[in-house]
Amino acid sequence: MKKLFISLALLCVVMGSGAQTNIIKTNPIGFAFGNFNATYERVISSSSSLVFKGQYNYNLFLMDEIYKVIGLEDVKSGGVGLGYRYYFTHLKKEVPTGFYINPQASFSFGSAKVDNSSKESLSILGLGAEIGYQFVWSSGFTLDLGIGPMYSIASSNGLSASGLLPSATLSIGYAF
Repeated sequence: MKKLFISLALLCVVMGSGAQTNIIKTNPIGFAFGNFNATYERVISSSSSLVFKGQYNYNLFLMDEIYKVIGLEDVKSGGVGLGYRYYFTHLKKEVPTGFYINPQASFSFGSAKVDNSSKESLSILGLGAEIGYQFVWSSGFTLDLGIGPMYSIASSNGLSASGLLPSATLSIGYAF
């Protein structure tokens, strides 16, 4: 465990040397709706970055009631996502600050009870894009705001549904 911690610390120092090229962030409002998420963004060039996301959904407060309305109970799911950000303002502002477009893909998997029956597995594949703006202050504090469409395909035990849904980002974090 000690070797893992030292390796991760050295990796962060090497990756974080120079300008702010790494950001770790989360959506604090998501916690109230039963969604824990974390995002890591890594600057890969003077105009772009890669975004890695992870999330875990759990029954909490309002989401538990919303799930019951649509006939779902005991919903638990996790997911991962990947995005590529191109910053339009890279000539005037240092990346990762400024306006961006973010094509993205996500995959979620989990289980739920449907209408008091046994637990069923579910999976959701999403493909979409967001346009947004990320603020990065000299202190390292970041605020990321974005919106766009996400085409989602959901399946559960042979049943499937798909459609265009909104995708939004509201995250705070720290750049290093």
